[in-house]
Amino acid sequence: MVFASHIFLLFLAVTLLFYWQVAKRGAGAAKAFLIVASLVFYGSWKAAYLPLLIGSLLVNYAFALGIQARRGSPGAGWLYAVGVVFNVALLGYFKYTGFLLGQWNALTSWPVPIPEIVLPIGLSFFTFQQIGFLTDMRQGRVGDLRFWNFVLMVVVFPHLVAGPIVSQRDMLPQLATRRDWTLKADQLAIGLTIFALGLFKKTVLMDPQVPYIDILFEAAARGYTLGFVDGWVAALGYGFQIYFDFSAYSDMAIGLAFIFGLRLPMNFFSPYKSTSVREFWRRWHISLSRFLRDLLYIPMGGNRHGLAVAVFAVVATMTIGGLWHGAGWTFVVWGLLHGLYLAINHVWRAALPGVRMPAWLGGILTFLAVTVAWVFFRAADMPTALAILKAMAGLTTLHELAQLDRGLVLMFPLYTVIVWLMPNLMQLFRRQQPAIDLGDLLPANPPGRVERWLAFDGSVRWAAMAAFTFVFAWFALSNLAPFIYFQF
Repeated sequence: MVFASHIFLLFLAVTLLFYWQVAKRGAGAAKAFLIVASLVFYGSWKAAYLPLLIGSLLVNYAFALGIQARRGSPGAGWLYAVGVVFNVALLGYFKYTGFLLGQWNALTSWPVPIPEIVLPIGLSFFTFQQIGFLTDMRQGRVGDLRFWNFVLMVVVFPHLVAGPIVSQRDMLPQLATRRDWTLKADQLAIGLTIFALGLFKKTVLMDPQVPYIDILFEAAARGYTLGFVDGWVAALGYGFQIYFDFSAYSDMAIGLAFIFGLRLPMNFFSPYKSTSVREFWRRWHISLSRFLRDLLYIPMGGNRHGLAVAVFAVVATMTIGGLWHGAGWTFVVWGLLHGLYLAINHVWRAALPGVRMPAWLGGILTFLAVTVAWVFFRAADMPTALAILKAMAGLTTLHELAQLDRGLVLMFPLYTVIVWLMPNLMQLFRRQQPAIDLGDLLPANPPGRVERWLAFDGSVRWAAMAAFTFVFAWFALSNLAPFIYFQF
């Protein structure tokens, strides 16, 4: 049930109607209804996988109780290790069995049949979330272990299938201390406005251009020679596609949660404005960056044991992060590239302390580096990625494959203005604070003139704009392309 679909809009309307009545009966009834609604939301994709989600919840909660009961003893550490292995094994079976058996068959003369395994939607996200929960439990950071709060934290539908990866520190205090769960007019207005703007980004600004991007990548996959222009149109087009797609989803998730009075972590904050890859990862998929830092980079040594350890840790962490996105060598290379980018950043800071390149130059180099990496992220296989990079390097021809990408190219100036010159939605809703700022990204200095003029104020102007963008986006739903991060 994709957010940008007619069936989801119907689901949301029905959910709000019933929640409005149920929440009047108290916090317990409101939480129970949200849990049931979220399970219906998940089961609408494939009801057969509901037992998997519920089983994962029950097993991880049992591990959490065991760790709590044995806190301070070696048994807690053993239970934590077994719990992590359970979650990794669950994720590994569904996500990597086919890939690993395929590599085995390619390298040996003893082929093994590859089973058809459907990846349960959202598995990577709710599995990582529960690993983080067990980690916090092991470290004594969990203050509230009530079962239904734990369940709601994991399954609440705005973030269940594509994030953000919510830490118990983000959600459990809200669930434990809140008493009034009734719908509030201001939260409904703010949440629906953010949702509508996110929906507009996806269905109007980007989805109509996606087929032309797909044509270019599919042409390269079929062996056609792309020209210099087409290579760059494909790479830049996909860079904008994943930007607006992920930005739209993040906004819609935050808006949906805020309707019910919940604040999710801010997961996206104008990442193409970054002047270094290090800053890019503070702005792109912020909750995943935090998870990889806390669960992989720091335990590997982080930056506490010298430059060599830091370089190894960051390259290994990002390579694993790439593999998390998908079972394929293209994702491994994408993660490895970002690891190398970050390693260069570490070496630069160590070798030239206090020396910084101009912000404009850093911004251009960062965007180009990220764009090159996106080619591997999008390409179906390594030959396709290398063919597009070859075209981008001018090693093929200047001629274009087709004239189909003209409309896409004409959108580039608009995308450029929105991405680099406009404030993002979280800045426009700074006063309302609909999301948790994980990285202190909202600047403390006063907002600029454009931000002040556009900032949400609940006026008739904003109401009209929200209504217009929602109706326009609703009519554009026929252009639907699935959210990119739903596949992970």
